Amino acid sequence: MVLWLAYNAPHTPFHLPPNGLHFQGNSPTDQASIDANPLPYYMAMLEAMDTEMGRLINSMSEEEKENTVFIFIGDNGTPNQVVQEYNNFRAKGSVYQGGVNVPMVISGKDVVRVNDIEDALINTTDLFATISELAGNSTSEVNDSKSFKGLLTSSTSNTREYTYTEVGNDTGGSNYTIRNSTHKYIYFDDGSEAFYDLSINPLENPNLLNPNQLPLSAENSAIKDELTTRLNEIRQ
Repeated sequence: MVLWLAYNAPHTPFHLPPNGLHFQGNSPTDQASIDANPLPYYMAMLEAMDTEMGRLINSMSEEEKENTVFIFIGDNGTPNQVVQEYNNFRAKGSVYQGGVNVPMVISGKDVVRVNDIEDALINTTDLFATISELAGNSTSEVNDSKSFKGLLTSSTSNTREYTYTEVGNDTGGSNYTIRNSTHKYIYFDDGSEAFYDLSINPLENPNLLNPNQLPLSAENSAIKDELTTRLNEIRQ
């Protein structure tokens, strides 16, 4: 059995769950207090979610737990009101890392790697093929969904060279981005571009295409050309 738990980070408003579900103290529940300092309310909501997940898992029999793969994944970044590491304009709803690089935790049946971190490129579409293969089907790739089942036992089973993301905006256009293991290219709806070396600065600074920056090195220029070529192929 596969238990897939997707956390949908809220937009607004935040709220304070019952005290039995969190340990953030007795904060005021009026909207003005929440708007003035939303972070503890957000933390309380995360703790409440964790508590309820624990109750769900603890309600399962040992036989059920031993035959279940647990997949927990965030949907699309942290709301800008409570983002901490990233710029608040580069969080939920954006194509920056703060909006598209979300956590995923997998444990349970046949998951050999424990307390391990994986840097392989994975897209949420890959869950389809992965869950299918975990369920016993032999097909490891369906359309653009690529199974990462091998990563549950070995860190050498990388399935993707690139990941692509597109986010629509209110004007009917969209911003889109592509990245490989080290670099990321973004094309914005207004025609501007950005290019980052994530291996040096995962928080996407500086933009290597900024006129104030030095010209791209030959290596970075080749990587940018490779990414934009692949991007154009995907969008055709």
